[in-house]
Amino acid sequence: MISRSRPIAAMLICVALLYSSMLRAQEAAPIEDTAPIGTRQNYFLPKYREGSFRHMDRIFPFHVVKRGGPIAELPRAERSLDITYQWNGGVHRLDELHALTKTTGFIVIKDGKIVQERYFGGANEDSKFTSMSVAKSFTSTLVGLAIADGKINSIDQPITDYLPQLNGSGYGGVPIKSILQMSSGVKFSESYLPGRYSDMDIAFQRAMIDEDEPLNDFMKGLIRARPPGSRFVYKGADTQVLGWLVKRVTGETLADYLSEKIWQPMGMERDAFWNVDSPGPNAMEAAFTCLNATLRDYARFGLLFLNNGKFNGKQIVPADWVEQATAPRSPQVEAGHLFKNYPLGYGYQWWTFPTDHAFVAQGIYFQFIYVNPKENLVIVKTSAFDHAWDAALEAQIYAAFDAIATALH
Repeated sequence: MISRSRPIAAMLICVALLYSSMLRAQEAAPIEDTAPIGTRQNYFLPKYREGSFRHMDRIFPFHVVKRGGPIAELPRAERSLDITYQWNGGVHRLDELHALTKTTGFIVIKDGKIVQERYFGGANEDSKFTSMSVAKSFTSTLVGLAIADGKINSIDQPITDYLPQLNGSGYGGVPIKSILQMSSGVKFSESYLPGRYSDMDIAFQRAMIDEDEPLNDFMKGLIRARPPGSRFVYKGADTQVLGWLVKRVTGETLADYLSEKIWQPMGMERDAFWNVDSPGPNAMEAAFTCLNATLRDYARFGLLFLNNGKFNGKQIVPADWVEQATAPRSPQVEAGHLFKNYPLGYGYQWWTFPTDHAFVAQGIYFQFIYVNPKENLVIVKTSAFDHAWDAALEAQIYAAFDAIATALH
């Protein structure tokens, strides 16, 4: 029995070492970004996904989010993080998770210092990774900044006080707070299951692919399904009208306002860009998706929220907004109330954990900005995963994040 198991164990060790060396070789090799890039119609297909997700400027029109001033350097305290974590009765390694979920960029910042920064598949520190729904957390932050600037009086006001174009739609009279909490009551389906064609698919197709109907115009045609504030229903439509609100009250594009209020004051490292629904002067950002930035600049945004809206000694976002946005503020968004058997809660376009006041921005195909104030930890993961989402793998990713927090404690 023992003599038979030893060759098997030795073989497994060799396979693991070979796999690990291949990963290191891939990261150490000279960067040559040769991943194929798709078109508007097929950019998300598996053979194009990796290249498209870091070259969205070649696929859709965009507005630039300009950086400015000295770069806010991130100090380093690097280590290997060769850790294991337990999941579903087994022991797993972080490299296995990267391969399984097709990580393209991964950065861990503990106590304000980069502990690990890794890139895969031809990506590098200059790559601008698309956000998917991580953009929602940026859009809600712009709402908070517009309030601080006196452009919006209160989130308890109906959004139609500022956007009368939505009167007669499902958004008529809906409080801004309910929209921030994905509880608008507006009828809008969003599904990423194969074979399902949802309202999100229709809106994106018409606006971003065909350029036949602007995103904001689509929102004007939505109807009411239930009373506002009564139930959480995840939908990008709510974020889109929040973006429209910001544009209306500030008189600026979302990209320009993001540049003015966050990118430049924070000393971000690179310009970012935000994809829009047309190349013309009336172009509107897809407020629920398609912000594109470097891994480190996403991490800086995470640090901003980790430190209650302060960065490098400057209060960028009001601390009370950070507190409000990153915790459930109504019964329907409390932890465990969002979906059946789903443990997280929801703030203002941030997902919240029931313990440690940790919170996360997340997007399909596994994009994450994870913030754990108790552990003084930020983790950013960008990916080109095979499927839009996998709930079991989501939970496994959070188990890995917990293991990282424990290892760095």
